[in-house]
Amino acid sequence: MRIALDAMGSEAAPSPEVEGALVALDREPDLEIVLLGTSKALRPFRKTIDTQERLEYVETNQVVAMDEAPSEVLKTKASSSMAVGVKMLKEGKVNGFVSAGNTGAAVAFSLFTLGRIKGVQRPALGTTFPTPSGQTMVLDVGANVDAKPVHLRDYALMGSILMEKTLGVKDPRVGLLNVGEEDGKGNMLVQEAYKLLKKTSVNFIGNMEGSYIFTDKADVVVTDGFTGNVMLKAVEGMGAAVLSVMRNTGKKYRIRGWFSKKVFRAFLVGLNYEKSGGAILLGVQAPVIISHGHSSARAIKNAVRLACFVAREGVVDAIKEEFKE
Repeated sequence: MRIALDAMGSEAAPSPEVEGALVALDREPDLEIVLLGTSKALRPFRKTIDTQERLEYVETNQVVAMDEAPSEVLKTKASSSMAVGVKMLKEGKVNGFVSAGNTGAAVAFSLFTLGRIKGVQRPALGTTFPTPSGQTMVLDVGANVDAKPVHLRDYALMGSILMEKTLGVKDPRVGLLNVGEEDGKGNMLVQEAYKLLKKTSVNFIGNMEGSYIFTDKADVVVTDGFTGNVMLKAVEGMGAAVLSVMRNTGKKYRIRGWFSKKVFRAFLVGLNYEKSGGAILLGVQAPVIISHGHSSARAIKNAVRLACFVAREGVVDAIKEEFKE
């Protein structure tokens, strides 16, 4: 299993990428990582990199900044770590690609280099949220800020495949994120998407309010990328804030009890993006994981392991089969 890792992606790059790669190699004995980055940035780490048998270094000449427009990046950054990594994936030199860089640019390179799976009109970023007894997959969480009803239909199909293939959920229940449960609720996008989802082969259970994502009511929840990304970042912030309050309050008043309950704490930790590592880009021709810009070494490690998991489980092939005409 070979994974290409963009060493120039995160806001603190390349330190989290290098450290995360080393931990991932320790956890995955059959893993090889190809680290992509500029000579200048990786110079302090070269001695460490060169001593690792399963860690390869590929020098690249450009870096994609977080604030660069994807359309411009496609034209001007063909020698960037992001572009080279996706190209290696296209050529079959690696089994997956991971980047904590510019999300729009990563999606753009993946689309134009790897291409969409035939039948999928738009890719989607999917990630899981904890529930009392499992997980709920939410997509799209940021690949496309604008969406059409047919895109939400495709998200539902891809999300169902992912949950069934990776977590063994049979006939996953699919909900449509909305402001209310009743038929006819929401804007024109969700109203039209509701009609399309009723006609699909997925196990569509209807509209879902945001609070239901953290229950066991649905296995997959679909929404547009704008709404999904706002929700994702709000939840991440809430999880971090609550854990901080718990720690500070516990120290101040020497309280244990419910503050230390394993289930409650595990739920809050599950909201931390570091645990999942990143979101899976569904709808392109090979495994791509896009991580948070604030990614730590732990998040990078988990993103690399997630890429391995998606590649091993054959998620991309399963989606291709579902959308085959």
